[in-house]
Amino acid sequence: MKKVVFYIEPEWAFGSIHYELTKQLFQFGINSFVLPWNRGYTKEEIAELCDNVDYFVSSPHGILSLTKWHFDVPLEKCIAICHAVLDLNHYIEIGENSDKISKFAVVSEWLKEKSAELNIARIPEVVELGINFESFYAPVNEELRTVGFAGSFNQRHIEIKRGWLAEKTVALSGLNFKVAEQYHNCFVTMMGFYKTVDAILISSTEEGAGLPALEAGAAGKLVISTPVGLWNTKIKPNGGLDVPIDEGMFIDSTLNILEFYKKNKSEYKIKCINIQEHARSYDWKFVIHKWAKLLL
Repeated sequence: MKKVVFYIEPEWAFGSIHYELTKQLFQFGINSFVLPWNRGYTKEEIAELCDNVDYFVSSPHGILSLTKWHFDVPLEKCIAICHAVLDLNHYIEIGENSDKISKFAVVSEWLKEKSAELNIARIPEVVELGINFESFYAPVNEELRTVGFAGSFNQRHIEIKRGWLAEKTVALSGLNFKVAEQYHNCFVTMMGFYKTVDAILISSTEEGAGLPALEAGAAGKLVISTPVGLWNTKIKPNGGLDVPIDEGMFIDSTLNILEFYKKNKSEYKIKCINIQEHARSYDWKFVIHKWAKLLL
């Protein structure tokens, strides 16, 4: 049986992804573990671990830590997976030695295109993300009253997710606005958050993949999002409603959608039922074989 260590952030999106992967991969003969990268380790214990596992899987930033900054794990024992453009930049930072990394992958076709735009010669494999549909499933609500924001809610000067824009837009609609990050502290509790809202608004300028759209779809929510991450390849046209990235157009389009579904309860419920049915296609069972092939 293969032994794989995910050296990664253990919370929020990374936690949700990788703890689920440890369960899903076992059926393929891959025994995988999450090694949180936000803890301190000695060189000796990582060296001992290295002798007992087949691969360390991490973002390029984590691989820099494993092989150059803090430890001496061979690049040949590492698999680099990029979840964002920032990860691609860290891959470039590894330099000419990046070719020694055992395998190189990204989590969306969009990131594969970005890799080419950044002139990375090595062509990455694509291993799309999934969700556990049953974990997030919930009965569809009857009407639109509260709009949720499930991503990182950062301030305007440092972020691409633009939580401020989502908040401003919902305020103009007269609906309630609820931010998960303001009172949730773990990805495990997020399945409860989705039950408390009627829609999810995603205002990002870019996403490597974007879990909230997948999770909210499974929870039977009205999903409104900019066309980022997995939107064009996995979500549209049945998994939600897309709005432009441009700020002014984003506000206008989102307000029109919210106003329509606020006034038309039956249309709101039908749309949510259709979104949820499409979200069944997001389950890990449809993509896990690609991860298994990468790690075997």
